[in-house]
Amino acid sequence: MRITSVEARVHAIPLPRPFHGSNYVYTHKKFITIRIGTDADIEGIAYLGDDFGLGAQTADKVETELAPALLGLDPMQVRDHWQTLRQFSRDILGDRRIGLHAQALVDIGLWDVCGKAQEKPLASVFGNPGAPARIIAIAGYYAPDKTLNDLADETRELLARGMAGVKLKVGGASLEHDIARVKAVRHAAGPDFLLAVDANQAWSFDEALEFADKTSGENLLWIEEPVHWDDDIKDLARLRARTKVAICAGQSEWTAAGAKRLIDAGAIDICNIHPGYCGGVTPWLEVADYAAKQNVRMANTGEPQLSAHLIPATENPTCVEVYHPDRDPVFPALCPIADTIDNGTIATPDLPGWGIVPSATFDALAS
Repeated sequence: MRITSVEARVHAIPLPRPFHGSNYVYTHKKFITIRIGTDADIEGIAYLGDDFGLGAQTADKVETELAPALLGLDPMQVRDHWQTLRQFSRDILGDRRIGLHAQALVDIGLWDVCGKAQEKPLASVFGNPGAPARIIAIAGYYAPDKTLNDLADETRELLARGMAGVKLKVGGASLEHDIARVKAVRHAAGPDFLLAVDANQAWSFDEALEFADKTSGENLLWIEEPVHWDDDIKDLARLRARTKVAICAGQSEWTAAGAKRLIDAGAIDICNIHPGYCGGVTPWLEVADYAAKQNVRMANTGEPQLSAHLIPATENPTCVEVYHPDRDPVFPALCPIADTIDNGTIATPDLPGWGIVPSATFDALAS
C-alpha cells in the first residue's frame, strides 16, 4: 500500500454565542481536515481544532511541504514518517506552531489509515480498551450576564446529557467569584459528580494556592494549568507539594520531552499534552507510556474524536473530555460515537480508524 494523495482543508463554523475562558474567547469552531489517499482505496480522514487561527498556513504547509515527502511511501510506517516530518518544524525563524500542527494533522491521518487497514478502531490498535470510559464536559464558560443560578442550570443540563462531570472554566473572574462558581456547581450536581477546574495558566502561585485552599472541601478531581507559564514547572511542583488536589498540566508543552520534564520535576499528577500542539498522536503515546511508568495519569484536552480512542487505550486514564454541541458542533456531526454518551460514559469505539464518518450535510455547513 502506498500514499497517493494528501489534502488539507480549513473550516470555520460560527458559534451561537461567544465562549469566554480565563483569557481568551471563541466565536467560531475553527478546524482543519485532512484526507490521505492510498492505492488500496483506503482513505485516512482526520481533523484537528485550529485554536491559534493558523489553519490556512497549516493546510498550505501540509500540501506544499509535507505531502511531497510522503507520496509513494507506505502509510503503515507512521512512527518512521513522524521522524521524517520533524524536519519541517526546524526553521527557527518560522512559526513553530504551524509546523507542529501540520505534522500532527498528517500523523493522525496516517493513524486512521492504519486502523482501517487492520479493520480495527484505533483504541484497539493502541491498547486493550476495557469498560466504557467516563466522560466529562468542558463547560462553565464565562458570559457577561451569567449568574450562579445560570451556572447551576448548565450543570443540570450536563447531567441530563449523560455527563459524569464537568471541567469548569476558572481564572477569568475574581478568586472569590470563581470559588463561588465551584460551590454552585457542586451544590447543583451533588457529591458524586466529577468536578475538575481549568485556569488556563491565569493565576500567580499565591492565587493558585489560595484557590486550592478555599476549595479543599469541594472534592475537586484536578486543578488544570493553575499558574502562569513564566516559571510553571517550578510553581506547579511547589503547588503540588502544598495541596492534596491533583495537578494537571502539559497542554502548553510542544514536545514529548517537555511533558517528561514536568513529570520528572514532580510537577503534575495528570499530564494532558495536546496531540495538536506537540506534533501528533505519536508523541502523545510516547508520553503516555512514560507517564504510566511514573504513576502519572493521562488526559487529553478537547479533541474528543481522538481522546475517545486514546483515553480507554492507556494504562493510566482519566476521562474523555467533550464540549457542549454549541461549543463544538463538529464531533457530534462527524463521529457516531458521540451518540453513545449516556449515564456518565462514552462507549468503547467500534468503527475502524478514528471512526470519523463524512457527511454531505456537514460539508455544506463547514464550507
